[in-house]
Amino acid sequence: MGSRPSNHHQDCGPNSNSFTPTTSLNSLNSANINSLWGSLLVEELIRNHITYFVISPGSRSTPLTVAIAHHLQFQSEKNQSGKIQSKKIICVDERAAAFHALGYGRATGNPAVLVCSSGTAAANYYPAVIEAAIDAIPLLILSADRPPELLQTGANQTIQQPHLYGHYVRWDVDIPCPDQHIMPQVVLTTVDQAVHRCRSTPKGPVHLNCHFREPLAPTPQPIDRTYLQPLAQWQTTSTPYSTYYPSTLMPTSEGIQALVDSLNHSQRGLLVVGQLTNEADQQAAIALAHHLHWPLLPDIQSGLRLGIGSPPENRPGLLLTTRVAYFDQLWLTEPYQELEVETVVQIGGRLISKRFQQWLAARSPQHHIVIEESPDRHDPDHTVSLRLQTTLAPLVEILLPQLIPRSVEPWVTQIVTASDHIHQIIDTVLEQAPMSEPAITRTISQLLPPSHGLYVGNSMAIRDMDRYGYARGGTSAHGSGKGKGKGKGKGKGKGGTSAIGCDRGTSGIEGAIAAAAGFAVGRQTPVTLLLGDLSLLHDLNSLALLKSLAQPVIVVVINNNGGGIFSFLPIVQFDDVFEPYFGTPHGFSFRHASQMFGLDYYQPQTLEAFIHDYQTALEYAGPAVIEVVSDRQENLALHQQLQQQIADTLHQYSTNS
Repeated sequence: MGSRPSNHHQDCGPNSNSFTPTTSLNSLNSANINSLWGSLLVEELIRNHITYFVISPGSRSTPLTVAIAHHLQFQSEKNQSGKIQSKKIICVDERAAAFHALGYGRATGNPAVLVCSSGTAAANYYPAVIEAAIDAIPLLILSADRPPELLQTGANQTIQQPHLYGHYVRWDVDIPCPDQHIMPQVVLTTVDQAVHRCRSTPKGPVHLNCHFREPLAPTPQPIDRTYLQPLAQWQTTSTPYSTYYPSTLMPTSEGIQALVDSLNHSQRGLLVVGQLTNEADQQAAIALAHHLHWPLLPDIQSGLRLGIGSPPENRPGLLLTTRVAYFDQLWLTEPYQELEVETVVQIGGRLISKRFQQWLAARSPQHHIVIEESPDRHDPDHTVSLRLQTTLAPLVEILLPQLIPRSVEPWVTQIVTASDHIHQIIDTVLEQAPMSEPAITRTISQLLPPSHGLYVGNSMAIRDMDRYGYARGGTSAHGSGKGKGKGKGKGKGKGGTSAIGCDRGTSGIEGAIAAAAGFAVGRQTPVTLLLGDLSLLHDLNSLALLKSLAQPVIVVVINNNGGGIFSFLPIVQFDDVFEPYFGTPHGFSFRHASQMFGLDYYQPQTLEAFIHDYQTALEYAGPAVIEVVSDRQENLALHQQLQQQIADTLHQYSTNS
């Protein structure tokens, strides 16, 4: 809806020193002051290597959308080989758009740009903004807004947008209506600071709220001929107006020495690896594991749980002697619940395993050391004794020469062997339940091609993948684990250290499809998404995104007709309320939804059929939905059986060791 310009801004109109441009200045659209500011903003984003725009259609955001469209057209016409190439996607649902941008930022470490109109459009971004803030994902929001004279007047499609996201953004700025009395440099330096805040530690969302008066369309209006003179030098370059150089976080020498002393004076310890976001940190974690020779406990978010990187050439295979891939199930038995260590070194973000957290709280080792880039406190049980906020890779490079060399001790080998037993038990039990939720999860982790990404929904999906996902490159007990995938998916994703995404900042079930689609765009590889039926229902309209992607997303949905995770909670004992209020059966199939959005659809009835359908989808290299129907009660019983057999075997093993 339009709005009327106020009379006291008529001084922006014609005067003796003005002109009406007929052509754009370079790639800038200078039809009017709104168009020019929009073009300046977009141009500066691109100069900062911010190149992915997620646009939700709207009227008030017209100057921003047109600026993006004109840049893309200019880029196409010039066919600028070797130049920064930008892309866009149109997403009519702002909530899905925000999660799509979140997935892209998770994959790249670089923010996508969200563009929306005024009113509740920006409010729909809120769940993804919170996730981005808590999980340190860069995200840049450009919300259009009405001019100040229309705020709090009852004007249509108007809310209080400044500071909309509260403390969940790293920075927010209210950009005034474009005005020739405001220097154009203001636009550029604001963009440069916004990008810097997105990328700085801790990364996260930034909000630029952009006010616009009419005309919103690029209707020609005079602009002062001298207005862009301050940008004369900028217009001759392709670099940002203000250049920011990133810094590497390093602890003080005292902090490093405290870490060295703790490690060198500890005989027994555990190395726990949480969320890692890049291959450099993954390789640094592996190098530290090689040196400490303590049990390595990799969370699914580390990239080291399902598939690990190649060990250093001079120490081939050494990591495989210390990795405890199935560490979550160790705590099912008393001998491991009573495991005593002096030191726990935790690298990266928060962990998924609740059992490990319970053990940590109960045993409270002398040293609980946390090493991560984020300044946030990840210490729910208040056990941390030393914390270093640092970039991992350069720290490890400094640290290793100062550590005392160690060898693998018998107690470490015993724990690794126990993990091998768990691997064998899982395989044995799942042979008798081949079409179960854990079996499908484990099969996906085996079949996933090395170049593909994996996105995992919350609730049961992420827990099952963390506990039962196949550990590739494992120990001698389960071979090389190269997987059975035959997919020909193209992409430049790294093999070895698997690219795994999951939204564990707030662990919500919304936005999973949109986020996986953004993850695929960011990685430029195909992605498999594993999620539950309620997660898919929550984000059903995001299936529309999949058809437009160059990188296919294969959606594997476990449909157990409701909230399967609640069956594992004490509320399941209360029959009068459980099923209608927690189980929430819906009776839906996703066949027709898949057909509506033009996606291939499969509903395998056996594990062999699932393998065939999944590999067919991989070969086809197009978007698909594979629906696996499950029974919640049978799933609960199978999990209980797995836990009991693992506990019995580990108890017998520990008794005989």
